[in-house]
Amino acid sequence: MKNKLPIEQLSLVELRKYRSKVFREGRGTRPEVVLITYGGKKAILKDYTQSDPWFRRLVGPLLAFREARALRLLKGLPGVPQLINTLGRQAVLMDYIEGPTTKELKNSGQVDPEVFNRIYKLVDEIHERGVAHCDLRSGGNTIITASGQPYFVDFVGYVARSNWNLPWRWVFNKFCIADEIAVARMKKRLLPDQLTDEEKKNLELDKNHPIGKFARFMGRSFTRLSRFLLTDTDKKP
Repeated sequence: MKNKLPIEQLSLVELRKYRSKVFREGRGTRPEVVLITYGGKKAILKDYTQSDPWFRRLVGPLLAFREARALRLLKGLPGVPQLINTLGRQAVLMDYIEGPTTKELKNSGQVDPEVFNRIYKLVDEIHERGVAHCDLRSGGNTIITASGQPYFVDFVGYVARSNWNLPWRWVFNKFCIADEIAVARMKKRLLPDQLTDEEKKNLELDKNHPIGKFARFMGRSFTRLSRFLLTDTDKKP
């Protein structure tokens, strides 16, 4: 079609017609995550309208808003998917990044040691923009492209820096340390023989890092409470 609309002008209903792969089915507290292939372009649609009814009404809009806001704060930064559009209050369309996640990489033979220098550089760059990812411990949130460029995805749990609230800036700095520790954990799994003294020190710090422990506790508690109150608990998301 000559007058085919650009992908950013398609509605959610129209976009769903161009699903070419389902990465995650939407149910419980999880959004549907699908690959959209349209007009020679590939994009990821994260869609909370497919979550359980009460969750999608009460929590889905907040999570979609947070994801979009984080991507806007990081707009133009290599290593972060670019936001294409928001669809209503419950869905986000962003660039598709092709490549394995660090969770899918099994051993050091699959990883160029230089990749970790790039990952640390990307961590520094998102922190400079005022964003701490807060979930890099999950190996599914770091993708390595064929060219060796790392990408961070899934910014729902991010924390933003405050320019005026000094106590919160202190908290933000602790979350930045937690991001760096998460990268050291990643490297320990894939390249254990190449850990630096500083990384070993960070891994020791990880055992008693109060902010990290608190964040993980709150994240797990929020997820369990949301599943109990807002989803069909017979399902296992």
